[in-house]
Amino acid sequence: MSKIISVCSEKGGVGKTTTTVNIAAGLVKLGKKVLVIDLDQQGNASHALGYIKDGKPTMSEVIYNAAAGIATDYASTVRHSSNGVDYVPASPMLTNITTFIASDSDSNYVLKRAMKNSVYDEYDYILLDCRTLLDLLVSNAMNASDSVIIPVECAVYSFDGLTKMLNKVISINNSTNRQLRVLGILLNKFNRTNASTSIADSVREGYGSLTFKTIIPYCPAQSEMAVVNQTCCVNDENSTMGKAYLEVAEEVLRREES
Repeated sequence: MSKIISVCSEKGGVGKTTTTVNIAAGLVKLGKKVLVIDLDQQGNASHALGYIKDGKPTMSEVIYNAAAGIATDYASTVRHSSNGVDYVPASPMLTNITTFIASDSDSNYVLKRAMKNSVYDEYDYILLDCRTLLDLLVSNAMNASDSVIIPVECAVYSFDGLTKMLNKVISINNSTNRQLRVLGILLNKFNRTNASTSIADSVREGYGSLTFKTIIPYCPAQSEMAVVNQTCCVNDENSTMGKAYLEVAEEVLRREES
């Protein structure tokens, strides 16, 4: 059975998508079969994994069909990246999809129903790249997930987004998905300034073992190069970000499989 992880943040610019695709690539490098599902209408994860419009169904069609009771050819929704990560791309149609989901009599579980198919079940791990709005689509993602990874930028005001995300997970756990847990808080964009160090220390002090041991360094040039080349930092042996994300992937395995 696939282990499903939502990568979520209420704040933009924290490296959520970079985290999703690089942990996915790291898990592949560690021998796992991985699927990324892009739930953000901006489609950044899709682009990072090499998506070019091909006329095949995207995640929008998957969700619309599930809510409308229409059969989906799930095999046709999966694309294959050069990084070894398979993915289901997003499309701009996700922008207003919550209105359509809300009309479903079981609106909290539309995505969970859609993901229960033999094609997606073949994967060891499925990572959901969620958008920043804490709306019904993100609730659907959490209801379909076993756990959540929360990236936190080592910058001022980072605690605001972290608190909102943790409260959201608690709310879902108390109501519609009793199995949901926080897999880890990931300190990201660490740049060795006093402010960055102070925030990292505060998160560790406040959340202890819930925080991943590995910290992702702030390396904008490496991140931009990965986007340009449509590859993942993990696959660049000279990338400090890549080495860090591979260590995070190893932590994910230890936490999920212990």
